[in-house]
Amino acid sequence: MAPKLLDRWGRPLERKVLTTEVAAATLGGVRSPLSGYPADGLHPVRLAQILREADAGDPLRYLELAETIEERDPHYLAVISTRKRSVAQIDVTVEAASDEAIDQEIAEMVRDWLRRDELTDELFNILDAVGKGYSFTEILWDTSEGQWMPQRLEWRDPRWFRPSRVDLRTPMMLDDSGQEVPLPGGKFIHGVISAKSGLPLRAGLARVAAWGWMFKAYTQRDWAIFTQTYGQPLRLGKWAPGASEADKDTLFRAVANIAGDCAAIIPESMSIEFVETGSVGATSDLYERRANWLDLQISKAVLGQTTTTDAVSGGHAVSKEHRQVQEDIERADAKALAGILNQDLIRPWVQLEYGPRPRYPRLVIARPEAEDLQQLATSLGVLVPLGLRVSESEIRDRFGLSDPE
Repeated sequence: MAPKLLDRWGRPLERKVLTTEVAAATLGGVRSPLSGYPADGLHPVRLAQILREADAGDPLRYLELAETIEERDPHYLAVISTRKRSVAQIDVTVEAASDEAIDQEIAEMVRDWLRRDELTDELFNILDAVGKGYSFTEILWDTSEGQWMPQRLEWRDPRWFRPSRVDLRTPMMLDDSGQEVPLPGGKFIHGVISAKSGLPLRAGLARVAAWGWMFKAYTQRDWAIFTQTYGQPLRLGKWAPGASEADKDTLFRAVANIAGDCAAIIPESMSIEFVETGSVGATSDLYERRANWLDLQISKAVLGQTTTTDAVSGGHAVSKEHRQVQEDIERADAKALAGILNQDLIRPWVQLEYGPRPRYPRLVIARPEAEDLQQLATSLGVLVPLGLRVSESEIRDRFGLSDPE
């Protein structure tokens, strides 16, 4: 009896289910691509209600809010996209499970698949978990030539999934009738990248960004009202003694037209004065400073620092230190993404194609560290003849060399 194939959740890999698309959008069904807009008219009480709903296992309005903030806040969109793209564009390498021929063959199969042009966009979509706390990507398998091969990785709207009511952690899928059912084994990449410890529902950066975005929306609204009221000087019309009501109406129309048309005519006996408000500049600057301060807090939350996105005094030393902070976050995201792919993609794929293995190849997502390869080669030339045993695959990986035929 063949050993049973299981995913990381212990769910069986059912080949018949894997060959069908199970989470596609349906316009008139449960998985509708149409979204609500809970951000319209958002205030603190409603935002707190939305977050409490998510904490209780109903994340629908929270996910819609997270999507809307990315669409309406240019600063948040910029910093969250920067964090995701910095990882999605790093070259992915494969470490073979061992030097055995079969393990080298499996590793080369994975390397061939990673050369696809679509990979960068697919990784970017999996990293949607950075903002929302988690993401779902359906694996569409290709078995056209009798083999198992991921044809493409299709991002799925997280609104179509729910956490288990038992632990608020195990992912569940909404079926065509709206019932919560377990995810089919080996069918989804469930990405979880947490900004803090705890439940994935409460670990996304969008929870922090929602408060900053709401407060900034209030500031921008007040700023717009202030600008409309005090952006132009007060037009003060004066009429001569004995002016008729018709004369006063003429003067008022002239004063009103100057605001929009910047031109008017009045009788010679009338006059118009422009009265400037002396404190407009200082008051207007207060709104700008508050909006910029809120943007700085979002930069800190998403990128861990502010220098790479905002003009901050301090010179080259501060910029270099802040860049190191961003690189630390990038490395953490890259390791998390590699772990997600190894668990939900590489392991099921190898099981489907080769059966269960004692060891599996590993994807590694990391920027190459500066290394003196000449010194390494010299050291190996001395140590190997003395009896040092070195893995050939490891050395080829260090030098960026492909496996020989």
